[in-house]
Amino acid sequence: MGEALPLARRSADPATDARHMADSVMRYSPATDAEALKLLRASYPHYPLSLRVAALNLLMKQNRRGHGSIRR
Repeated sequence: MGEALPLARRSADPATDARHMADSVMRYSPATDAEALKLLRASYPHYPLSLRVAALNLLMKQNRRGHGSIRR
């Protein structure tokens, strides 16, 4: 099974990785939080769950500030 997004090398800083993951997912304009999480799972299957959750959290915060388009 291929990955939806290109596999990037992880940095030493988890916050940087989470931001990169969130930015990558937003290129696909997920309509809901669930769709964003699905993209994160498919795109980064070998990354720790905690890092995928951090990326989803960034997306949700961005949405609350009015900069995103993800529905809950």
